[in-house]
Amino acid sequence: MIALVSIAMTSVLHVWSHAQTSNRGDGHALNHDWYRDLKTKSGWSCCNGGAADGDCRPVQARQRNDGQWEAYFDGQWQDIPPDAILSDELNKAPLQAHICERAGFIYCFLRAASGS
Repeated sequence: MIALVSIAMTSVLHVWSHAQTSNRGDGHALNHDWYRDLKTKSGWSCCNGGAADGDCRPVQARQRNDGQWEAYFDGQWQDIPPDAILSDELNKAPLQAHICERAGFIYCFLRAASGS
């Protein structure tokens, strides 16, 4: 039974990890219901798009040795402004980091529970 669950989870994670590319709109529809409720620390909406073309999405991210966070989007690793990092408990899909970004401006960022 445990082996079956393990195989099923591996398959799901494998398909999901290849489905998201960190490109704008990719993966947004899956989480739009809670992205649209996210707010910046100033109270502005993090999500500035519709369910199909929103600017929030799963993203590859990592914390550097100096403590700075960076995310991979638009074909390169880019720094996350510290004021864009939201509280960890807001991440309703905590196995993945998430970013809300448009034209290089990062509105919001959620770290993954595993730190990546």
